[in-house]
Amino acid sequence: MSNKAIEAWKSSLPKGKHIFVSAGVKNIHPVMDRIVNRLLAINRIQYVRITPSDIQASSEITIRGKAKIPISTPSHPTAIGVHLIFEPAEKYVQFHEITSSTKGYGGRIVQAVMDSIPEDWEALVMLDYSDGFWDKMMEKYDKILIL
Repeated sequence: MSNKAIEAWKSSLPKGKHIFVSAGVKNIHPVMDRIVNRLLAINRIQYVRITPSDIQASSEITIRGKAKIPISTPSHPTAIGVHLIFEPAEKYVQFHEITSSTKGYGGRIVQAVMDSIPEDWEALVMLDYSDGFWDKMMEKYDKILIL
């Protein structure tokens, strides 16, 4: 995908939202496109950053050098965000980090991701220190696996 195609894709996303695409991104996978669009549909999510293997989305960003990184650090006092590791060849999305300072937004984030992935994909959680959140999500979505 050319830079012009990526710019056209970015311009089709909701107004008032900010998306940062790393230089290493050569194309936008259709599942990544669906995830990004559904995350941006969540009213509090304002920022998305895409790398070849990551999707980060949040209500807030931090600046590291020149990079603007959406905040997804668990238990962050004010942010609502997620960091996903995207593996289309293996047909999974991994929830690397998720945080929600406002009750209910963690569930909205998970729903956005789960509604975006195909039936033959899975969502992985490598480390669960959520005190029951992922147990509730596993009851609701049968494609979530805690490893």
